[in-house]
Amino acid sequence: MGKMILETKNLSKKFGEQMAANQISLQIEQNSIYGLLGPNGAGKSTTLKMIVGLLRPTEGQIIFKGKPWKRESLAKIGSLIEAPALYGNLTAEENLLVHTRLLGIPNERIPEVLKTVDLKDTKKRKHHSFQWE
Repeated sequence: MGKMILETKNLSKKFGEQMAANQISLQIEQNSIYGLLGPNGAGKSTTLKMIVGLLRPTEGQIIFKGKPWKRESLAKIGSLIEAPALYGNLTAEENLLVHTRLLGIPNERIPEVLKTVDLKDTKKRKHHSFQWE
């Protein structure tokens, strides 16, 4: 097994009396890509939102690079939860510039990201020209 980059231990989230995620424990190795699969209401989006700091867990731990998760960890975590927030009048590159500025991520990462998702030749195309399946 490789080096663990991200781990959750007994991660749970309740909204009032409704349990949205219950005791989720994950171990994610460095340089890997993961997805969460399950039916509606299984807690996939809630779990991801806790990992990226959009929701505060009711209980449990998030460990990033062997240390308790901090807001600064977001600069090294990429995620796509549900539909992407994109501006149709901007190019792929311009949309990424908006997000890098909001998250404090260096603009130099944009070509790397476009290459990773096989979109390096599309950086000047407008968002509305992409096909979403």
